[in-house]
Amino acid sequence: MFFGRCCCVQKDVSDEQVFNAQFDSSAHDFLASHPTERKTLHVPPDFSIRSVDSTASSGSGYVSLNEEQKAREMTKLQHMIRDFVMEFLQGVYLDAVLEDGSLVPCKCIMDSKLSVLMLQVGSTTRTIDLTNIQEICSGRELRDLQVTTPLDDLCATLVMTDDQCVSFKFADVQAREHFATCMKVLRLALD
Repeated sequence: MFFGRCCCVQKDVSDEQVFNAQFDSSAHDFLASHPTERKTLHVPPDFSIRSVDSTASSGSGYVSLNEEQKAREMTKLQHMIRDFVMEFLQGVYLDAVLEDGSLVPCKCIMDSKLSVLMLQVGSTTRTIDLTNIQEICSGRELRDLQVTTPLDDLCATLVMTDDQCVSFKFADVQAREHFATCMKVLRLALD
C-alpha cells in the first residue's frame, strides 16, 4: 500500500504484512489550508441503510415490493449510482485509515470506463483495478478482517485479491453504507 502504513493478513501465511511508503505530509497541510478544494462524497438525503447491520435485527432482511415499488427503487438506485460515478470521475476526497488509526486525506478518482480507481495521497498515486477487489467490507463485516489497523463501524475496507487492503473512515454509518453500496454495484457490474 502506498499509505503511511497499511496492513492486511495473507490467507496462506498467518503473519501480517505491513506496507510502508513515504507520505508527503505537505498534502495534508495544503488541504487543510484550502478546504474549498477538497470535494467530499455527497450522500443523498433519502439514502436508507439496508446492510448486514440493518437487516440482522429484522430477521431475514427480505422486503416484498410490488412492481411499482420495484421500479421506483430501481430508478433511485440508478440515480444514486450515476451521481456517485459523476463524483468519482471528477475526484472526491475520502479519509484513508493508516495502520495506527490516523486519517490521511486521499483523493479518489475513477477512470471513464469505471474499471480503475486511482488513489492519490500527496505526490504518491496507486491504481486499483476494480476487478481486483475481492470484497468490500463495512460495519459488522469488518470483524472478519484480521488486521491491526483500528477499524470501527464508520469504516469501509476494499480487500484486493492479493489480500492488500485500503480502509476509509466516514462521518456516519449512512455515508459508509452509501460508499460501500455504490462500490459493490460497480464491482458487480464488471463480472
